Amino acid sequence: MKWTIHELIKKQATNNKFKAIIDFTEDIKGTDILDISEVEVYGDYEVFDSSEFVFYINIKCTLTLECAITEKLVPFEIDLQVEEVFSIDEDEESNTIEGITIDLLPIIWSNIILEMPMRVVSENAYDNFELDNTEFDDDEIENAFSNLKNYKK
Repeated sequence: MKWTIHELIKKQATNNKFKAIIDFTEDIKGTDILDISEVEVYGDYEVFDSSEFVFYINIKCTLTLECAITEKLVPFEIDLQVEEVFSIDEDEESNTIEGITIDLLPIIWSNIILEMPMRVVSENAYDNFELDNTEFDDDEIENAFSNLKNYKK
């Protein structure tokens, strides 16, 4: 998913579409993702004034995450559309092209991470969930600072 600027300009008129299957299994280390399916990426792009490149990217994959209650494996499907702008000119609203290549892999991975939920719960997680409350008598509770009232300077 890496092209040179000249390659993109040349292909724009004939074939501005792209499609790929990407394996991010090595990238999930150190994240909350337990497994990731092959990521299907497809889309097209436009070139404006040979200096601005707009990519319309569709990303589909399935993440395997852990249920926050039962610790069971929960599949989480991602199907999103992303519009990314790359520009030779430095701009706050676009990615600046450094060198002569555009690489979509970091963009795709960051969008997957952004789409991942903070917490997932399996379908029947609350069926066997019991809340264990402990009640204390006021006499049994000893405040850690209660002995300070007896202390004098």
